[in-house]
Amino acid sequence: MVLRYPRDGVAEAWPTRYVSPDGRRYAFQIDRGDGTHRIVIADLKSGALTWLRTDDSKMHDGQPVWDPTGARIAFNRVEGNGMSFGVWVVNADGTGLKQAVSGANAPTYIYHWTPDGRWVAFSQNVGYHFVEVATGSRLAMDNVVSGDASWRNNSPRLIARGWESAAGGDLQYIFTTDAPAGQRTVLLRASSTSESLGNPRWRPGTDEYLYGRYAGGIAQTLVRSLSGSERALPSQEMGSPAWSPDGSSIAYIGGVERTPSYGPGGAVVNVGFRSTQIRLVGADGTGDRLLYELTASDGPAGWCVCNDGLTIRHY
Repeated sequence: MVLRYPRDGVAEAWPTRYVSPDGRRYAFQIDRGDGTHRIVIADLKSGALTWLRTDDSKMHDGQPVWDPTGARIAFNRVEGNGMSFGVWVVNADGTGLKQAVSGANAPTYIYHWTPDGRWVAFSQNVGYHFVEVATGSRLAMDNVVSGDASWRNNSPRLIARGWESAAGGDLQYIFTTDAPAGQRTVLLRASSTSESLGNPRWRPGTDEYLYGRYAGGIAQTLVRSLSGSERALPSQEMGSPAWSPDGSSIAYIGGVERTPSYGPGGAVVNVGFRSTQIRLVGADGTGDRLLYELTASDGPAGWCVCNDGLTIRHY
């Protein structure tokens, strides 16, 4: 099934976070009809749409992220002039609206909830911060690339990408910890400032994680265990790789070389390397197959596919 909805220009999207934990509902933002963007919840089985009715203000609501139980949604609010009104939380039925983080003169990004439903991870412009929903207490993790992290219930709970200052730039590393302010255990460290490590993601139900490495002009996606064993996936240029819920496979963005094709008025709509595909590969690197592919009829020049494991977006 492919769910299509209009791209919203008010806030950026991390689509898989829009999907409820049970996989049955999808929350996204659209214009409610008066130029104000609000959140709609789609039933993925029936297709029915229900407005998340918070209040009648003119502020834009966006970036909805479900809590681990599917009972609450964290989101951001933006005024028409772009001023951020911070992090908000509401019950999925629209009751219990509260502001968890005040606004700032910088964009607010909502990343995810912690598995215990206690904290919401966010940033205002840059950084990796947490707010405790019940009390409003805040924590900040220093030297962490914004939102490039993955949580799970078992210890160690968090895996993330960090950085430290070094001659010639920042040296990146991947680490684990059990709490936002907990002690870090470094799993991998870049060999130089020209090497990039990122996108660490726990494999569900295991002590493995995938991550990306870029060095010497070569991009790799690798799966590594906490014990240190590692395997490189054979697929090249795996954009935004993400595990399936059962951990058996990895969805990712793929691209293909095409000959030019032309749309209305002779405009070129498809040429060269494009991120046109959603592909699926087994956790062991076998069985790579195509799930979905955009064609020239899907849009004008400049479109792409954007994937975060469960959903796609093109513009």
